[in-house]
Amino acid sequence: MNKKITFTILFDFTIFSLSFFFALWMRLGFDSIFLISNLWPFSILYAVLNIIILSYFGLYHGIWRYASMHEIISILKSIFISTLVIIFLLFLIFRLSEVPRSFPILIFIISLFGVTGPRIFYRILKDNLSRTDVTKVPVIVVGDNNVSENFIRLTKIEKRSPYSVEAILGTNDSNIGRRIHNISIIGSTNKLDYFDEYLKRNSENITKKTPQRIIIADNTLSPKLIEDLYIISQKNGLVIGILPKMSNVSNTPDEKFLTTPIAMEDILGRKQKVYSTEILQEISDKTILVTGAGGSIGSELCRQLNRLRPSKIILVEENEFALYKISSELSVNCIFSITDIRDYEKMEYLLKKYKPDIIFHAAALKHITFVEEEPMEGLKTNFLSTVKLCELCKIHKIKKMVFISTDKAVNPSNIMGATKRLCEKYIQKISYGSKTTIFSIVRFGNVLGSTGSVEPLFEKQIKEGGPITITHPKVTRYFMTIREAVELVLISSQLITRENGEIFILEMGDSVMISELAKRMILLSGKNEKDIKIKYTGLRKGEKLNEDLFFKKESVQKTKISGILSTTNKLYEVDTSSYNNLIVQIQKNNHEKTLTLFKKLLPEYKNIINE
Repeated sequence: MNKKITFTILFDFTIFSLSFFFALWMRLGFDSIFLISNLWPFSILYAVLNIIILSYFGLYHGIWRYASMHEIISILKSIFISTLVIIFLLFLIFRLSEVPRSFPILIFIISLFGVTGPRIFYRILKDNLSRTDVTKVPVIVVGDNNVSENFIRLTKIEKRSPYSVEAILGTNDSNIGRRIHNISIIGSTNKLDYFDEYLKRNSENITKKTPQRIIIADNTLSPKLIEDLYIISQKNGLVIGILPKMSNVSNTPDEKFLTTPIAMEDILGRKQKVYSTEILQEISDKTILVTGAGGSIGSELCRQLNRLRPSKIILVEENEFALYKISSELSVNCIFSITDIRDYEKMEYLLKKYKPDIIFHAAALKHITFVEEEPMEGLKTNFLSTVKLCELCKIHKIKKMVFISTDKAVNPSNIMGATKRLCEKYIQKISYGSKTTIFSIVRFGNVLGSTGSVEPLFEKQIKEGGPITITHPKVTRYFMTIREAVELVLISSQLITRENGEIFILEMGDSVMISELAKRMILLSGKNEKDIKIKYTGLRKGEKLNEDLFFKKESVQKTKISGILSTTNKLYEVDTSSYNNLIVQIQKNNHEKTLTLFKKLLPEYKNIINE
């Protein structure tokens, strides 16, 4: 027999035996000593009867921490039956002589509190001590039914729960103002306008936790109502999800149960920002070309552009599968081209044929390790292709070109970041005096879930049971969602530039420790750090502990759009002939001379070699 079960039985046996004597003592005081000395066999019988009945009800196979009404009802039945049996036997043997009439009531009450009290206390103690140090995702639950109640209760008692319920949106007007597990019902689905206003007010109140997610717990909601809730969630920068029905759980023995994929937006630790997109209406009659259209940033650019209904979108992508994936999502007026950005003649053909009004240049090699191993490929793709595209823009009088940069271009410590910084400097140089094309640069940090980022890797490692590998415990990065970043890129493309070659910098909030991000992902997966270990592997070549969004010497100003900063400073300027020499060496594929010139052009580049 399990040790815990044995201990529980012995504990209950002791409580029931003592309850018998304590009931007599409470009624008779010290006069009960003589009576107790004659009735002690009945106390043993009373305890044994309760143990047998409770065993029959399965109480001793339950876990104390999960004691609930089922266990309490079983204890009530057992004590009631045992008390009746004992009273009946006392009547048959002693005719209840000298036994107080209040004895059955007293023994019932004392036994009930004696047995249930420790179980309830143990559960409360475990629930309050079992807390996680990782911040939970604040959510609003839609529904005021049993499913909602169960979900809210579990988020309160389960330490692995990734969610913290901040409010409830009920389905019945009469329940507004009432509470479930001390969580207030703030409105009903019959008045969604009020709910929308509540979300806006809540986001402005810094003293409250701002919800990041809406969870629909009522599966009876109509598709129209769910669609309305989805629209509200998008307007307010919230993620939305639906709890699965029990009928949706597969009963096929061969089918493996998989955990729900982690929502990248939940990892951010804040709700997504929503920006006014009125300024983007002017894109509706434009022809837009996007390079790297199958990548993380490029594909999201195409999705958001598609919703703005420009006259034409030209998607340039070398990877056939990536191009196919994004093509299946977009509507009409899209032209798909399998083109290598390094193919100068093909790019010229596309610009001549379609005459785009705006080019978003997102194509690049971005994986630090690969570019570090093959710097020439990084220079050809990231720098040389950008040079050629800029030349084509000027020749064919493209109105605007937007270059997508990275925070790794600031004080670069690796080849990838250095190539992006070189592009920034080159664009600032050639944009001076350009009257045919407006060049702008958008610089920002990491986007959640992008190709090559840590989040998909961590999710894969969690599914495999760990460990999660992080280079250093103190590594921090700036993060925002892809939707937020691309929305700001599009908005910045429509701002009037103070000077050609202006750098727009996206405000990304506070930097996030990668180790905390990993812990949050473990929590969101329903596991803890005992299940999934975190392993530190050491910084890679060219990797920094912290990134910066701008140089200390850069004079950064706010724009009229919240979330976008800008600078026109031209730091570490280089003459045009130096760029031309580097371009010649890259075209000759001269590895040694190329890298020598490359480093001379970038005094801000410090190659960090980590042991």
